Amino acid sequence: MKAAVSLRLTDDRAGFRVFFPYSDAALRPALLAAGVQYRAALRGYWLPATPEAVELLRQACQRAAVPLHVPVVPALAVAPPPPTAHEVLLARYCQLIALKRYSPNTLKNYRGAFQLFLTHHAPRLPLELSRQDVLNYLAGRVAAGISEAYQNVLINAIKFYYEQVENQPRQYYEVPRPKQPLTNPKVLAQVEVRALLQGTENIKHRAMLMLAYGLGLRLGEVLALTPQDIDSRRMALYVRGGKGKKDRDLPLPDSLLQLLREQFRQFRPVTFLFEGQRPGEPYSERSLQLVVKQAAERAGIRRPVTLHMLRHSYATHLLEAGTDIRVIQDLLGHSSIKTTEIYTHVAQRSRPVSPLDSLGL
Repeated sequence: MKAAVSLRLTDDRAGFRVFFPYSDAALRPALLAAGVQYRAALRGYWLPATPEAVELLRQACQRAAVPLHVPVVPALAVAPPPPTAHEVLLARYCQLIALKRYSPNTLKNYRGAFQLFLTHHAPRLPLELSRQDVLNYLAGRVAAGISEAYQNVLINAIKFYYEQVENQPRQYYEVPRPKQPLTNPKVLAQVEVRALLQGTENIKHRAMLMLAYGLGLRLGEVLALTPQDIDSRRMALYVRGGKGKKDRDLPLPDSLLQLLREQFRQFRPVTFLFEGQRPGEPYSERSLQLVVKQAAERAGIRRPVTLHMLRHSYATHLLEAGTDIRVIQDLLGHSSIKTTEIYTHVAQRSRPVSPLDSLGL
């Protein structure tokens, strides 16, 4: 049967889901150029349900000699109901976060926290609330048992609205905060890291794990890498826009370069160095954490293991090998040396020998 493009009306009747054979390498760029968009929420491709959009798609299919199947619908576009005042406000809020180039995680966390704040006080709008109203809300959430981390997100999300969206003076909310526990980073022994890596046969999975441990990369930094970030002449790997929007250049081990080349030859990524099932889209965070979990199980590691533990292990093992802590700070991309100093609490090199060992028991 000849390949075809088909449309299916979405539930809100404002667009079409677009289905086409992913194996056709020439068709996908043509459809994207005609206005087809990838929507993460749909886990697929989408086209506005307007006559103009359908006509552009029809012309693209004609040029590609591919049939287009459009369902019979009463109307190609059904006007959605007008947005509520709260929806308009939330859209302004998210737009400003995007314009300020905050990270996707910050946008997600702030949006969720602020939306709960709006819903709690509906139908009143935030500008109709008093300072005491905000304090009462925060105190109520604290009493409900939210974590300190989420409490800080909630306060920052509310402050962002009043200070950034509405340009009001800086707001201060004196809410009791629990004392933050001083926890040491969880690390793996080198023998555990070796077992974890040796037991991972999939080249793509092994390359991602080796980047996290061999260069101390964060999860998001691994997934954001592109082939252009590897400089084989300088034996360097470029991390662009890491945490805090900081760039850094890292020394690339020769063994890792060879593995990355093999991974590229085998999977032929389009945009990102590590891509998922759809070309041009990055490997998902959830899938990578699952890779780490399965690798740890194969290595016989019983305690929970995350990708960030490989970053902690990288820093700890460097410190134990005698690397200067300020060099480690630069490699990790820490703004403050105090952040890096936490690894001195777990590194074994600087710990004194116990007098028990001198008793000859």
